[in-house]
Amino acid sequence: MDRELACEIVKDLLPLYVDGMVSDVTEKSIENHLEHCTECNEIYHNMAFELEMETQPTEVSDVKRFLNKTKKMYLLYGLGILSFIAIFVCIIVDLALNKGLTWSLITGISCLFADAFIYVLSTCRKNKGCIAMTVISIGTFCLLISIQITRYYLMGTGTVWIFRYGLPILLLWLLILWLPVLGRTFLKWNIWDCIALFMLLVIAGNYVTKLITGDYVWDDVLHMRGFIGNALGEVIGFILFTIIGRVKKWRK
Repeated sequence: MDRELACEIVKDLLPLYVDGMVSDVTEKSIENHLEHCTECNEIYHNMAFELEMETQPTEVSDVKRFLNKTKKMYLLYGLGILSFIAIFVCIIVDLALNKGLTWSLITGISCLFADAFIYVLSTCRKNKGCIAMTVISIGTFCLLISIQITRYYLMGTGTVWIFRYGLPILLLWLLILWLPVLGRTFLKWNIWDCIALFMLLVIAGNYVTKLITGDYVWDDVLHMRGFIGNALGEVIGFILFTIIGRVKKWRK
């Protein structure tokens, strides 16, 4: 017959018993003791409850993480398959109608650009703004090149405008987009200050874009009618978002 364990010994062994770290003989002795000892039985249930509360959030978190990862996987795989089908169909139709690759080249690059952007937003956790802007910069550059190649070299229409208009305007507006993102990432500006900076840069971007395309000359910049059409809304937005940013900062 098994020897009865004292309460002090059972209490010392309970942490090991709850974790399943005792031998079969000791486990059976503790169970026999818990059947008739109310005090030790209560201590055991408290330990088991605390252990369950400690492990349950981890298990729930692991399940949620697995489900989110699975959803993202199916989303990205589904998006990739749909993009492949769309590009394939466009190429077949383009070859049948135009006897070569024309507009399907632009469509294919656009789909790849969109897929890369969605992939970055879905998977990146750190420096998402900078990585997304990198994808936007590379994607818009490739898209611009594809439009020029398709229209001038493959379709024989239009002129070579990419060096005179396309690249300067693209670099200008990428700079306008990059500066708020860099301020948000490295200087830790709040979102309202970043939007205010963007509004201010848009004013300069509108004027410089029209100067590049020849729609403006320098004398037109100072005219009130040009200011109302190109800068008034942005100035109001800049003032509004700057005020909101200051109020948010003062509240903190």
